[in-house]
Amino acid sequence: GQTWKIGTGAKSNTTEAQVVQLHDGALMLNMRDNRGGARSVYVTHDMGQTWEAHRSSRSALPEPVCQASLIRVDVQGLDRPVLLFSNPAVPDKPRRNMTIKASFDGGNTWPEEHHLLIDAGESAGYSSLTMIDKNTVGILYEGSRANMTFMRIPLAEIIGQHD
Repeated sequence: GQTWKIGTGAKSNTTEAQVVQLHDGALMLNMRDNRGGARSVYVTHDMGQTWEAHRSSRSALPEPVCQASLIRVDVQGLDRPVLLFSNPAVPDKPRRNMTIKASFDGGNTWPEEHHLLIDAGESAGYSSLTMIDKNTVGILYEGSRANMTFMRIPLAEIIGQHD
């Protein structure tokens, strides 16, 4: 963080982006797409000088235009990092079904057996994920029953047991 360089934009009409480094060193940019329906996802292999659409872009992560959260988690016993993603997982308004999802293949797929619905009510919105410790995920989000909700969730509830 001592020096910064400006890259190029990945895609127009997108905002509220999250970036993670993939196992191969590429950077993945996961963006709110103001056209609605689903997240835009792009990758760069040259630190943001050029971008290409990821195979999951505009298809794998439904969303009614909202901010989301994406983090990379290194899990002991797995040869690749796990990506965790949270958002209201529906393509249209109203915002609802706040869900945490896991991907074991760099965001190519988000298997349903690794989706954890944490709030099915309307108005569940913006979220932020963090690791509290190596076994516990923290999520702060706009809840359907309270203005802001914080939850601690065992990582195993999302990804299953791994030794």
